[in-house]
This record gives sequence, structure tokens and C-alpha cells, in this order.
Amino acid sequence: MGRQVYQEGEFKVYRAGNNYIVHNTRFIFNQAHTHVRTLNTAKRIIYCTCHKVIPKTFPEYLLQSLIRVSDDALYCDRIEALIEVRKQKGKKLKYVN
Repeated sequence: MGRQVYQEGEFKVYRAGNNYIVHNTRFIFNQAHTHVRTLNTAKRIIYCTCHKVIPKTFPEYLLQSLIRVSDDALYCDRIEALIEVRKQKGKKLKYVN
């Protein structure tokens, strides 16, 4: 684990090489952490988890990251439902003029 670079509430962000690790300190490290590429993304994950926001523009990987660091079962269920809806819709065809 790298050096701590940010903290908000029970969340800590560590620098690990060129990436960052978001850790929920209510759990042991192996149970509630996720890896992201930028510090701004780490801060958005913390904000969304604290305020129970489900961003519609997050890709599936970041939605999974929200589930990994969250401690609210209802919030996690709502995110999983969004992921399932996206899988059922499938990929959209590219527009060609």
C-alpha cells in the first residue's frame, strides 16, 4: 500500500504507483477497497458513496467500485439493478451517416 494522499470521513485514498486506492476504513482493507486511475475519480467515488448518488454516466467498472466500498446494502442493490438493466439493453449500434 502506498502513501495516503486524501481522507474524507471514513474513506482514505492511497497513492499506489500511477494509480490510487480508495479504502473504506469501516472494513478491513481486503473487504472494502478499489483501484482507480485518478484522484478526481477517487473523490467522485467517495462523494457518491457518502451521499448515496448513483451516477448514470459511470461505466460498469466504476459502478462496481461503488459497490465495493459502500456499506449500505440498499444502495448496492440499486447499483446492481442499474448494471443489470444496462446488460439487458446491450450495446448500441454506432451511428453512420
